Amino acid sequence: MAFSFAVEAEEKVDLDIVSKIRTEGFANSQVESILQHLTDDIGPRLTGTPAMLEANNWTKEKLEEWGLKNAKLEGFEFGPGWTMEGVQVFMTEPRKTQLYAMPISWHPGTEGVLEADVIYAPIRSKKDFEKYKGKLEGKLVMVDRVRDQREPTNKVFRRHDKKGLAKIQKFDTDIGGNEIDGWVSYKSFFYELGMFLEAEGAAGIIRRSPRTGMLIEASGYRHLEGLTAKIPGVRLAAEHYARAVRLLGEGEEVKMSLDVDATFHTGDMNSYSTIAEIPGKGRKPEVVLAGAHLDSWFVGDGAVDNGAGVAVVMEAVRILKAIGVEPKRTIRVGLWGGEEQGYYGSQQYVMDHLASRPENTAERLKYMAPYEKHYRQFPISKKPEFDKFSAYFNLDNGSGKIRGVYAEGNSAAASVFKKWLKPFHDLGANTVTLNSTGGTDHEVFDDIGLPGFQFIQDPLDYGSRLHHSQLDVFDHAYIEDLKQASVIMASFLYNAAMRDEKMPRKPMPHAEK
Repeated sequence: MAFSFAVEAEEKVDLDIVSKIRTEGFANSQVESILQHLTDDIGPRLTGTPAMLEANNWTKEKLEEWGLKNAKLEGFEFGPGWTMEGVQVFMTEPRKTQLYAMPISWHPGTEGVLEADVIYAPIRSKKDFEKYKGKLEGKLVMVDRVRDQREPTNKVFRRHDKKGLAKIQKFDTDIGGNEIDGWVSYKSFFYELGMFLEAEGAAGIIRRSPRTGMLIEASGYRHLEGLTAKIPGVRLAAEHYARAVRLLGEGEEVKMSLDVDATFHTGDMNSYSTIAEIPGKGRKPEVVLAGAHLDSWFVGDGAVDNGAGVAVVMEAVRILKAIGVEPKRTIRVGLWGGEEQGYYGSQQYVMDHLASRPENTAERLKYMAPYEKHYRQFPISKKPEFDKFSAYFNLDNGSGKIRGVYAEGNSAAASVFKKWLKPFHDLGANTVTLNSTGGTDHEVFDDIGLPGFQFIQDPLDYGSRLHHSQLDVFDHAYIEDLKQASVIMASFLYNAAMRDEKMPRKPMPHAEK
């Protein structure tokens, strides 16, 4: 405790630079035009697609235009990209009506109209496979159960109030367990279910969107070598899905027609992240890294997930260049590819630049991305850049303003952050929590013992209706919030680049005895 107070007392914040950052960020912001180009002009950026590569090249050129150096694309092995050019889904019996649907990514098109009988076969685990063997051939198979109707409990749009921020700030001491077990089970079953349906001769897979209100989430993970899906798949709006199930339950014959136009892109089986930097002083300066994932799902335009984070990171370094900072440490930008499929880009950066660790070849991980295969594997072998690395700051929770930061159990860093946030209390950013958060690229840095942090943001309608849905478009991004976030991101980068010491680190992870 005495150490934390000492760090806070010694921490210096250059308020003259903070003032310049605020003036540039609020008076001359380009965050809106950055986000608009990514969404309206380029659109959805599924990993491995031409649009993702276009975004890589555009962001690289833009960062170079602002004066950043050493801009480049860093590749990682991924597999084929996939795009959807068109989709029409109808219920044709017992009456004809168009259905709200989107194809599931990395599933093939139909090569014309595919019409078939529908069967309801809710399959929740591999244990259910035996129940449906021999019953699915030639059928469009509805595999998700229908949920019981419930009253909505969430507000569509909200900001953190004092009570909510206090809850985030309260330290959760229950930090044990293997955090990826549930994710491994979920993602593996996605592959296992698809292969079962293909083996049974199903005509296609019909899934229910996990959202209601005609919102459609259509993400899918069938892109591993040798495991490309062989039958088309679509997700229906939950209400249209439930109607078909009711009709089947009443003994009606239900037919649907699918017309899906999809393309696999195999010209380049790599995908890429965009890297650029403001060089620090000296021949081999230490590094401060800011990042956000550039890839998105395809049903919307990838605005709040995560064009918003990309725009903030880009705007933050633009601000620093505009006010003429000359940082002691290099300020580097990483705009990652492949986050949505399992942190491909950021994990590759770690393996290329910072550290390596053995791959877990366990059978249960055969469908997983590199991050999961290296998670908690030891020893961690440091690369030369490891000891030159100071901190990583990530933004990936929508377009809401920054309210604080997750310190990931790093008490010394938390004390530093409290000092850094004081000039922004008037903008609503005053919360530092020792708690960890997950689900985005900062984890790959934290997992190897390097300081990696994600900001606390106002939720707005990110979780309630935008995340991975067709509503993830420019109109639902809040530009004034993104200006605030850009200013705070720029200040954090400057402070980290100029402080006397690198950011404090937690003890190195080690194998459990």
